[in-house]
Amino acid sequence: MAESSGAAKFVSGLGKGREAFHAEVTEFALRSGERTPEDFLRHFSCRAIMKSLDARPMERARIVSQSTGVHEKVAHKMSSDASGESLQIALDESVTTSAAIVGLFQPDDKQRYLERHALWAFDVEGQPWKATPANKTAHDRAKSYLAYILERALENLLVSHEEVVHGITVSKLAQSLPKEKLGLIIEASLKTSDKFTEEDLLEAIPPQSLVEYVPLDYLWEKVILPLVAEAHDYAPKPVTLTGAKPADTKPSESGEWLATGTSKRGDGTPPSGNTVGEDEIVSEDEILDSDDDLATAPPKDTKKA
Repeated sequence: MAESSGAAKFVSGLGKGREAFHAEVTEFALRSGERTPEDFLRHFSCRAIMKSLDARPMERARIVSQSTGVHEKVAHKMSSDASGESLQIALDESVTTSAAIVGLFQPDDKQRYLERHALWAFDVEGQPWKATPANKTAHDRAKSYLAYILERALENLLVSHEEVVHGITVSKLAQSLPKEKLGLIIEASLKTSDKFTEEDLLEAIPPQSLVEYVPLDYLWEKVILPLVAEAHDYAPKPVTLTGAKPADTKPSESGEWLATGTSKRGDGTPPSGNTVGEDEIVSEDEILDSDDDLATAPPKDTKKA
């Protein structure tokens, strides 16, 4: 069974919510080995880290001083650009290591000062939901990681027990869980004097158990991605046709909304129908002449049938 490692011991000081959740997930990814310090510095260079701490000179000085040996008073006088350059030189010359730099960058500060979408992209770059049992080490690590994401999402109130169960569906659980696990659910329901809820269900089959039986890619696609990543803006939502910018419109005299401008088919050609060419446009003078002709023309001889 997948079990949360010691990385789960980190609890963010940002309070419950999406910021704390993100800080905890990033730290778990690093401590569990799902992501490495080298991966982190590939996404966020020394200069980028120091630039993100532009308004925190004391924090920059602490990291530079402990990484490079520069006196903290000197490091405090350095700009964010100079701090980043010094840190990169120290890394290039093996004066410090990626692990030391990333370790000095406080977990909550990673979440506070780095761009949210970029940090989430780092968190999930390894695509743990695609891990297969063929690589047992990576698969076990991926199960622990996705279980932890679910645990912390529930704990930080980003998603409800009802949403998790409805996302997975009872039908999928019945298909995926072995008989002994289904028996535990039935037993737990019989022992409950009140209504057996989704919270009771996930207490009987917690995330650590879910990742053992429900496919990881299914959990990702049905629960984590839509209900956590996209719903709370860690990952940008996919662009849909309904989200496209509508054409400029104006109201007609009849009150209907008409599109303005020239519309085209997907192949770039104008739509079929009654279109007016340039040689068919009637000028103002022609309209006036036509009106004068009508005014002076004799009336038509009409006869009753």
